[in-house]
Amino acid sequence: MKLSNHYSRQLMRSFTGTYRLTGRVVVFDDAKTPFLKLRLSDSKGDHVAMLNLEKTPVPERIGHLEHVTATGVKCLSGQFLLNAFRKANPEEVDALATLQSLPRIYCPVPEAFDRLVATAQSLTSQHLRTFLTRVLERQERLEAFLNAPGSRNYHHAYPGGLLQHSLEVANHSVAMLRLNEPAMPRLMQEACFVGGLLHDIGKTYTYDSKGKPNAAWKLCSHDVFTLEACAYGLAYLDAHEPDIAMTLRHVWTCASPGARYGQPAAMTLARYIRDADGQSAMADNQQRAFRRQSSKGFGRLGQNLFWQPQLPAAASH
Repeated sequence: MKLSNHYSRQLMRSFTGTYRLTGRVVVFDDAKTPFLKLRLSDSKGDHVAMLNLEKTPVPERIGHLEHVTATGVKCLSGQFLLNAFRKANPEEVDALATLQSLPRIYCPVPEAFDRLVATAQSLTSQHLRTFLTRVLERQERLEAFLNAPGSRNYHHAYPGGLLQHSLEVANHSVAMLRLNEPAMPRLMQEACFVGGLLHDIGKTYTYDSKGKPNAAWKLCSHDVFTLEACAYGLAYLDAHEPDIAMTLRHVWTCASPGARYGQPAAMTLARYIRDADGQSAMADNQQRAFRRQSSKGFGRLGQNLFWQPQLPAAASH
């Protein structure tokens, strides 16, 4: 089948959009016309797009996961037929909503991914939204954040576990803050969420893009990478919300019981995030300990022992 004629019978509407390039391959139709078949991705999903290379050559080298702007028509089949395709300019990228260009296809737990994007976009602080974009949409970090486990052999030890654990810590931290300090300003509540969400961001340096441990996993503690992973975003906050930037640095680096280093915690946010981290890990471990046995009595996971009491059956009505 000649693709150009096939698509022309299905034209639905024109479009222009900015996405991440997550796949491409050259294909030929029956008339030997070369097409570049592209996968364009964002936080809502993927689009298959066809570019006729005889009519529209790719103007420059465009790499994997780079932002691209595509123009063309959307067909009834759901595919796009492009008449323009190029690298996105900074203004087009800046115009995207928070985390809009994160590729949903790379997350093994799509329900957690959707919660991440929805919550990030609901933040009232423009500066915190920009901060999250500068940290999580970095090309060299985003795949690891979406794919990595929460730990290798401990809690949330499955692809996407890091994101799942990070969201649990963020949401539980805010829940404790609101329960104990309901008058806390909204900006501090949002800083608490961001602090919990990124408390383990250093792990993106210890896993590769497919969520497999790398050399850094054996050589360094993930904690030492936290500020490095957030440096680009913190530099932005230093210029716009310096106290929030210092708050995040403090909650990520202050001492907790048994810590080798760190200043004593000087604010309650640090305690909420620390406790939420421990509860998220323990709850997942306890669930795993009883996965293959009765949900009562003793269960073991590694060196950790758990116990669940035997409760009387609920009375029937």
